Amino acid sequence: MIPPQPEIVLQNPYAQVDWATHRQHRANLHTHTRNSDGLHGVARVIDLYREAGYTILAISDHNHVTWPWSAYGRDPGALEMAAIPANEISDTHHIGSYFSEYNINGRRYRPIIGRMGLPPTAVTETEVLEGIGQAGGLAVFFHPGRYDYPAEWYLDYYERFPHLIGLEVVNRADRYPQDRELWDAILRSTMPDRPVWGFANDDTHRRAHLGHAYNVFPLAELSAEAVREAMERGAFYFSNGREAPVIDAVVLDPEAGTVTISGTGYHTLTWISEGRHVARGETLSYHKQANIGSYLRAELHGPGGISYTNPFAVTPAAAD
Repeated sequence: MIPPQPEIVLQNPYAQVDWATHRQHRANLHTHTRNSDGLHGVARVIDLYREAGYTILAISDHNHVTWPWSAYGRDPGALEMAAIPANEISDTHHIGSYFSEYNINGRRYRPIIGRMGLPPTAVTETEVLEGIGQAGGLAVFFHPGRYDYPAEWYLDYYERFPHLIGLEVVNRADRYPQDRELWDAILRSTMPDRPVWGFANDDTHRRAHLGHAYNVFPLAELSAEAVREAMERGAFYFSNGREAPVIDAVVLDPEAGTVTISGTGYHTLTWISEGRHVARGETLSYHKQANIGSYLRAELHGPGGISYTNPFAVTPAAAD
């Protein structure tokens, strides 16, 4: 028999999403062109993503802000796309920088062979994150599986920099599956007070990389501003697989003590807390479910891939 769960409250990152009317937009937020180490030119990369049905794109060349698109003969408005200013700071643990033109002294990226690929005279992560914050941007740690840092290393930065909003949990065709374990380890320490949102990206360098991993933003209107707001709230989900399951709705019923996820293209829905699988099925009765810690997240597994929700913060219910 399952022991009774103390009364808890779930904070829903999708609370402002109207799943019936908001259009779901597919996004790639980690993309390279010939301005760094990509194979294709900027216009070609934009066209490939548009042809693939993407409506949100950030070109994140290494240490180079490929912006604006008009400099490369492309108009986001005419293409009905949201263009996100970005680059990938690459002389530290690689960091995605969004919504600013921040760069490290305009240095061009040069891959270096050595420990974790970092040059011996690199700027520090602290300097980079301070610079992104001063420029009004958002930051995400990219592909942590390339490095050997424990969760504790990341916790220091998440504690100090509120504009460091997330972690790239899936890179391309899931090159670093251990990154989910790292994400859960981070969430165990930061939640419920400090969410760290998960992202999935192609890390595109050539056409063959396109479409393996992506983020899905349900938005009332398509704009860079709306994308930023959703990124800050965690009001998006992310997917691994070219035809991963679609989340159709997330419904939280505080009175009943249930959260329900409906979707298509999946055969198994698993609920995870503290890095443990705690339940299966569309509806979770969280007051009756044991082993719920400081957060909950869900995974939808299907024949075409896996889709992941962002975490729901779990807090004790207020005493009467």
